[in-house]
Amino acid sequence: MTIPYPQKYMAPELGIGKLANYQNTQADSKAVGTNSIKFGQAVQVTESIAAPCDTGNFFGVALAKNYVDEIKFNDDKKTGEYRQGEMVAVLRKGSIWVQVDDDVKEGEYASVKTTGNFCAVSTAEDSTDKPIGIFQTSAQAGGLAILQINLP
Repeated sequence: MTIPYPQKYMAPELGIGKLANYQNTQADSKAVGTNSIKFGQAVQVTESIAAPCDTGNFFGVALAKNYVDEIKFNDDKKTGEYRQGEMVAVLRKGSIWVQVDDDVKEGEYASVKTTGNFCAVSTAEDSTDKPIGIFQTSAQAGGLAILQINLP
């Protein structure tokens, strides 16, 4: 018997930092610097060292790994991360679930915020936002959306 309303049983999002599909994906591995990198966070790379993207050049999005260390019982968010010295897989081409800080709509260009999360590119004339990809789904602030990127 099929489930008529699957959203009642499980969320449609696969999880932050998880691939949305496996079509045309490419990822590079880099060593994590002194700051840990959360799954699904924007990454910048300087001299082959990965760090959370704040003001640097966007390199890609940190892929979630299947194994995570024991998460503290009181940690409500249960977010996984790559720690200093670990190798982080950074998605350079493909579609991935990311957390958005503002409401976004399907088809809007995406940009990176200083938190390492994502938002829609500002339409203000004086904006310095650089588009890094396109949102394939809509989401409310704090939710998950599919981001499609295609970096060289």
